[in-house]
Amino acid sequence: MQSLTHVQKNDFRKMINDLFLQRSFAFYWLGIIFFPLFAVLDYFTVREHFSNFLFYRLCLAFILFVFLLIQRRKNSPRITQLLLFVAYLLGGFTITLMVLQTGGYSSSYYVGLLLISVGCFSLLPLTAKQAAFAGFALYCVYVIPLLMFCQADKENIRIFFNNSFFFVSIVIVSLVECNEEIKARIRKFKLNVKLKSMNKDLTFYSSNLESEVDKRMKKIKESKLRYKELYENIMDPLVVINDKAEIEVANQHFYMMTKQSPINAKGVTFLDIVHPVSRSSVAEKMLPPLLQGRQVRDFQFIMRTGPKKQIPVECNAKQISKKGESIGFQLVIRDISERKRMEKQLLESYNLVDKSRTTAILALAKLAEFRDRDTGDHLKRIREYSKILAEQLGLHPHYENYITRRYIEDIYLSSILHDIGKIGIPDSILLKPAKLTDEEFQLMKCHCVYGGDTLAECEKQTSGQSFLTLGKQIAYHHHEKLNGTGYPFGLKGDEIPLSARIVALADVYDALTSKRSYKPPFSHEHTKELIVTDRGTHFDPDVVDAFLAREDDFKKMRIHILTN
Repeated sequence: MQSLTHVQKNDFRKMINDLFLQRSFAFYWLGIIFFPLFAVLDYFTVREHFSNFLFYRLCLAFILFVFLLIQRRKNSPRITQLLLFVAYLLGGFTITLMVLQTGGYSSSYYVGLLLISVGCFSLLPLTAKQAAFAGFALYCVYVIPLLMFCQADKENIRIFFNNSFFFVSIVIVSLVECNEEIKARIRKFKLNVKLKSMNKDLTFYSSNLESEVDKRMKKIKESKLRYKELYENIMDPLVVINDKAEIEVANQHFYMMTKQSPINAKGVTFLDIVHPVSRSSVAEKMLPPLLQGRQVRDFQFIMRTGPKKQIPVECNAKQISKKGESIGFQLVIRDISERKRMEKQLLESYNLVDKSRTTAILALAKLAEFRDRDTGDHLKRIREYSKILAEQLGLHPHYENYITRRYIEDIYLSSILHDIGKIGIPDSILLKPAKLTDEEFQLMKCHCVYGGDTLAECEKQTSGQSFLTLGKQIAYHHHEKLNGTGYPFGLKGDEIPLSARIVALADVYDALTSKRSYKPPFSHEHTKELIVTDRGTHFDPDVVDAFLAREDDFKKMRIHILTN
């Protein structure tokens, strides 16, 4: 911010405030929808508290709705930030009330505080200071009632320090992410300002230049000496060629750019100074329209400027006529190296913002994974296995027009969200070392619906199809089976989305080849036999065939992740 002018700082703050306002509406609606929705979890896990908890959730949703209406009327940055902070703390206080009534220190409802924290930091454009203050305030809302109303024995103290360590870790990671995101937004803002200024200057200069050339062309005699006098006063390189593309006359700036001299330029064609990578493009797309009497505007190509040197340029060209007859073609050339450099920096800035978004998504997915001590690098392996299967299926004639490079990138990202719904499963079931009872297993199955519903709500906040579309499909259906005996909906065959069929095999392969509290890891060969046995019943035959074609890649990828 220190390198920005006072006006630019105000513009940047206005941009952040506008973004804050836009994101705040999404923040309120997520709270209004999801807080009452999680009453389903209360009903299955703590039914004795269901009525009280539903009342808490509805009260909070009503308060958030009132804040939303106030914000629509009072469109002020300070009011927006104040209301959001109060809503954030009220959400934390509501969850703390539930924590106090479900075991205090050992309550699994503590995870809700982490969800609020991660959601706030990921959604809102906070500075590091704002994120640190928000994280500290939420921690106080949780800790103070806990210390006041819960008995602190040795086991509770251990759990308390474990929860505190995890909470502080999440806050620290979020601080780094918020700091980097703000830096990236500043860089993007500065590049946009520079690019707008440059384009404005270039447009103004180009317009004046072409206007000046037209005026002088009407006033002076169209001889080579007159052209030379005119061209020497133009700051951009300028050259006149004939219908054979031979150089007739050029100004000093052209000779300086191309490291040529007027004597050496005799008999040299314009194509000789074009870099080989652009020569065919110039010959086929720029020269033919000129010969047909049409103007060429903003044509970009690479020009040679010396031995093993080249620069990107932009050219405006038109035909020059005398008494109705063509006497050549005038080319105004502009060095666009700086513009290309800035475009590259802007692209890098966009990529950095996208990387920050991907990191936040991975952190959200790991919230569910961290609760299961046996999963290890499960998310890393799942996304690599899914990518391998998708790449192989893309070679199949039936899928070659469906599985695009974008699809492979999306499934690589969205596959890690397949078990996000497990965050709604109680620890007593999720972490149980023994076999689950029928009732417990029925509750465990609900993680598919929890995850799918969560991602479906998030998808509504985006325009068009995104990786969240595949994520929703995978979360809902990765436990469906081809013969209709899977869950939660009992879909059959092609009723199951392709993305879910891919992740289903990847998930089973990883589960079988990984150590669990209730079983040792199976070998690759034994796992392959089990998968082939279930071909056409549990798994899609095409997906199984893709697995068999790339099984060596599966083994190599598993070893690579285990050893790194």
